[in-house]
Amino acid sequence: MNYESRQKRAHTMVSDLGLPRPLTAELLHRHMETVLGKKIVVQRATPRMLEAGLCGLWIAVSGENFERIYHAPTSSMVHRQQFINHEFGHMILNQEQELPSAERIALLAPLIPLDAIVHALARSRFTDEQEALAEAIGDRLALIMLHDGPLAVHGTLTGFGRVL
Repeated sequence: MNYESRQKRAHTMVSDLGLPRPLTAELLHRHMETVLGKKIVVQRATPRMLEAGLCGLWIAVSGENFERIYHAPTSSMVHRQQFINHEFGHMILNQEQELPSAERIALLAPLIPLDAIVHALARSRFTDEQEALAEAIGDRLALIMLHDGPLAVHGTLTGFGRVL
């Protein structure tokens, strides 16, 4: 898929979500929980995850009523949100995924029983196109939040009080 087609597909997929507006990181998080029907717990990646080269990881465990997103630590809230948006992109794509090897799961998430993992979505396990599309979706989410930012802070701009 070329860049333009990927951007168009990401735009359509995000538009179909019926996102609340003005969109904030908190509203996006809650909306994604509604879409999945589960709580989403966001955590910093552990040192072992970072040693394995992890930037972001989405994990769902069978029998639990929540899902996990792990992200690499960063001092930038924007960068942190983009890690999360990328994983939301994978959730939106919701494609059947192949489980990583038992060794990789044990390295990345040693406290989760291997037989309980339904799917673990690590960037290294996707095709380049899946990664690019998840990133395009994440970018689209970020652009909406950036555009909606003034609305969230100041309310809808009406022009009231401006000299015309």
